[in-house]
Amino acid sequence: MTTCIPDLAIAEQISSILARDVRINDHAIHVSIHDGWVFLDGHVDFEADRDLVQSRVENVTGVYRITNNLTYPRQANH
Repeated sequence: MTTCIPDLAIAEQISSILARDVRINDHAIHVSIHDGWVFLDGHVDFEADRDLVQSRVENVTGVYRITNNLTYPRQANH
């Protein structure tokens, strides 16, 4: 028998993880969840930040899929 973790519990855990990680500015990130499927929307500063957020979310119990729609500005070459 599979234990289903409520989306609200997953959301609270993700919110806590992102808020505690000083490398992540979570103010411009919106997280929504539907049956364990996490949708990440909003803006981050760099591609590495986008990847970091996803890696942090991947380890949350109850998350079975992630759609990462976080955007970051293109860096101009000087």
